[in-house]
Amino acid sequence: MFSIISLATCVLLLGTPPADDPRQPAAAREALKPDPTWKELGHNLWFDKKDRRVIFKAKVVLREGALEHLVCLKGTKEHEAIVSTEAPARLIHAALLAAGAEAGHPVRFAPKFEPPTGSPIAIEMQWRDGGKLQKTDARQWVWDEKARAPLNIDWVFGGSYVDQDPITRKPRYGADEGDLIVVSNFGNAMLDLPMSSPADDADRWFTAKTDRIPPLGTEVFVVLRPRRPSPPSKPAPEKKAN
Repeated sequence: MFSIISLATCVLLLGTPPADDPRQPAAAREALKPDPTWKELGHNLWFDKKDRRVIFKAKVVLREGALEHLVCLKGTKEHEAIVSTEAPARLIHAALLAAGAEAGHPVRFAPKFEPPTGSPIAIEMQWRDGGKLQKTDARQWVWDEKARAPLNIDWVFGGSYVDQDPITRKPRYGADEGDLIVVSNFGNAMLDLPMSSPADDADRWFTAKTDRIPPLGTEVFVVLRPRRPSPPSKPAPEKKAN
């Protein structure tokens, strides 16, 4: 198993994916306009250096039913993910490192269960409705059926893994199979929940909060921001004896 420690290392190990198809009309890809101050990384992925954020474009592909993913790679898990994106997971991973996030480890099931670890990541969804930019915490789109409330914990940057493809013998990044941001534990997920969240149909308890999710096909910006640790509290000054 390999580790990814920087943007340069990630790209050197795994290569840069093919560029967007230039034959696709620009209007179809740019209903949402990126801020001109964002650094374009290709594949509808940007880096906001000022606010240390990673932004990528996605589309709403599911609005109701049980969930295993918040975000999947286009053409993979759309039947159980709210949005899908063309942005490669390995490049999102590298951009998160550049934003200051620290990768921990994905979920481990053996020899005993260990939840994923890593920097907590705040996720915001942005989209346009009636010409106005709308924003919401992504957790508002995920309903916890047991708690009867929206998801209330942050995703963590487990970071998936890099191993060797047994056929090509080249390095491969696990989350490139589609498991970008999940709500059920997957060992190759890039972002996962730091808890036990089974993927078995009978045990899943997260569903799409339909009334808060825009219509199918809506373009959204998925904005990832590593949460900064809270500064240590200062001890209260000692009271002088009278």
